[in-house]
Amino acid sequence: MSEKTPPATPARSNRKVESKEEKPRIRLSQQVIVATAADLFARNGFGATSLDDIGEALGVTKGALYYHIKNKEEILKLIFMTVLAVSEEPLRQIARAEASPAEKLNRAIAHHAAVAADRSPAMTVFYREDVHLTGPFAREIAARKKAYERLFEGIIEEGISSGQFRQDIDPKIAAFGILGMCNWLSQWYRPGRAYNPQQIAAFFSRLAEGGLVLPENNPL
Repeated sequence: MSEKTPPATPARSNRKVESKEEKPRIRLSQQVIVATAADLFARNGFGATSLDDIGEALGVTKGALYYHIKNKEEILKLIFMTVLAVSEEPLRQIARAEASPAEKLNRAIAHHAAVAADRSPAMTVFYREDVHLTGPFAREIAARKKAYERLFEGIIEEGISSGQFRQDIDPKIAAFGILGMCNWLSQWYRPGRAYNPQQIAAFFSRLAEGGLVLPENNPL
């Protein structure tokens, strides 16, 4: 009688059997925290958003956030710094460019209109939540906004000095008027409507130049 062959033992798989599919983890960083917070601040407001809310949106504890940021106010500061970084230098380059004052004004209006029409959460926070800035940082932001306005004033002053713009215009008031037109885009502009930011900027330029630029110097 032949000896029975024992049943073969199943080969062990090298693959680890997972009973539950793991969710991909977010690699936490200051940049990720700021982007998530900007979205929450834009939707719910700075005052109504807590660090716990930000942590919950990221799937981490509030303690994990403290490794990257000091507090909620620092996040707001970083959002403002991000917006200023993309706003200031392009305008400085326009102001320094080898171009007529009228052409510089066109470019400056186009740049600022594009900034104001940006519907990103960070830009929404920049235009809506500045009331929550306090202390030295609030003063720093105020000074940088003033310097930004001064670049517009400088372009207008250059046009007046060169005889291309009207002589009876106050550069500061004119700059406030132009910036006010552009800034208001942050409140009413919605993408996909009849006009895009470039078309709106061209319209604003015609309005500004109709009151500033002498007819013989108008590039439009």
